[in-house]
Amino acid sequence: MGRFKDYFKIYDSEETKAVFEKNEYDSNRLSLWVIFFCALILIVAWILNLAGVFSVSKQRMTFLSILGLAEFAVPVILYFKFNGRKRWLKYVMIIALLCVCTQLFGILNHNVILIMILPVLLSGRYFSKGFTVMISILSVVLLAAASVTSVLYGIIDLNFFPRIEDGTVIVIQNGLRSSVTALETDSAKAVIWMLINGFLPRLLVFTVISFIAVYIAKHGHDMVLSQDEISRASANVKSELNTATQIQNSMVPNIFPAFPDRKEFDIFAAMYTAKEVGGDFYDFFLTDEKHLALVIADVSGKGVPAALFMMASKILISDRTLMGGSPAEILEFVNNRICSNNQADMFISVWLGIMDLETGVVTASNAGHEYPAIYRNGEKFTVMKDKHDFVIGGLDGIPYNTYEFKLNKGDALFLYTDGVPEANNSKNELFGVDRMTAALNISSAGAPEEIVTNVKNEVNKFTGDSTQFDDFTMLCIRYNGR
Repeated sequence: MGRFKDYFKIYDSEETKAVFEKNEYDSNRLSLWVIFFCALILIVAWILNLAGVFSVSKQRMTFLSILGLAEFAVPVILYFKFNGRKRWLKYVMIIALLCVCTQLFGILNHNVILIMILPVLLSGRYFSKGFTVMISILSVVLLAAASVTSVLYGIIDLNFFPRIEDGTVIVIQNGLRSSVTALETDSAKAVIWMLINGFLPRLLVFTVISFIAVYIAKHGHDMVLSQDEISRASANVKSELNTATQIQNSMVPNIFPAFPDRKEFDIFAAMYTAKEVGGDFYDFFLTDEKHLALVIADVSGKGVPAALFMMASKILISDRTLMGGSPAEILEFVNNRICSNNQADMFISVWLGIMDLETGVVTASNAGHEYPAIYRNGEKFTVMKDKHDFVIGGLDGIPYNTYEFKLNKGDALFLYTDGVPEANNSKNELFGVDRMTAALNISSAGAPEEIVTNVKNEVNKFTGDSTQFDDFTMLCIRYNGR
């Protein structure tokens, strides 16, 4: 009994119950409309028979038509009583439809076989393989009964009768049925011929249709379960990505003002990822009371792999910087460590600078990163083309160079990743360095946060609705002096 119930089971879990129930209610509504149209066909056939178009007994046709309309009334009343929201309604609706279709087929000859297909096709819409198989079996049984009935009481089809002897003449006077009956043909033989020549070919076609309906029901059921599984997996991935985003955002300093008790400088940075997580990062931290380390970097690739590589690189750079040494020595150490176990063959461009907060002198090293932009007090932002060394993680044992420049009181330094100049619009035009410097100079003497916001707004206006394909990160510091 348990296995029988499992065969008719529709949903497998509480998560999919709501989806399958909604499908059942929608299918009930569809079945209701089919019942309405079949009732209309029944009424039209009744009227045509009363008008003499069909040769069925008017008394028999009237009885079957009224019976069919009464059978249709039961599921319709129940549907409106329960607003179509009962799962057992499908049994009442489809079986009632099947019975009326059988009655129509029994009196209106073999062409009405088409209407017998409706209940089977509708049953497949409920995504229940067991229900569809049950309706298919019932349809075959009732199809056989209706075929026999059509020979005995319905419109005559001579193809179902044994061959009439040669020389016999049928004179149609009152109608085909009375003429054939006058031949005193054996009804039992006519039924056997009907089963062989009429029922069996239809049964083959009906079997194919039933298999298709069962497949639709099974496929629909499995599709919902598969989509539910994918949806839950997607939700888990989304939840994990949200957690990864929070972890990545917590890896970079994001509380501003960052050093409210330090008056020598103002600093602001922002990171915008193309996906939930990205490979860009920035960092700034005091190595001691007199020195501030500035880092901006861009990992090759995007998404989770780039984010993991980014976090490992950031930790290496910050830890090694706190140990002391020049930017070149720090980058050489980081490069050798990454190259020693870089199975993913990823690399990272880095700009690292250490600012002396007393003098404004910045000692820096550039490992394949974008040129920094400098603002001189009273002038405009311009790009400083510093010396580029090889990217980190590209080749073991690469030497790096250190260079110096000085920020005077009121000067500013702007660092960025390639996502800023390489942002593109719908015409595949790049934002470019010229537009970037123009955005910087909208308010070149403003606070670092204002400068970064101006660049972000200009990039957004330029790209419009175009998808952001690359991460972009910006850091701006203004030196106030002592």
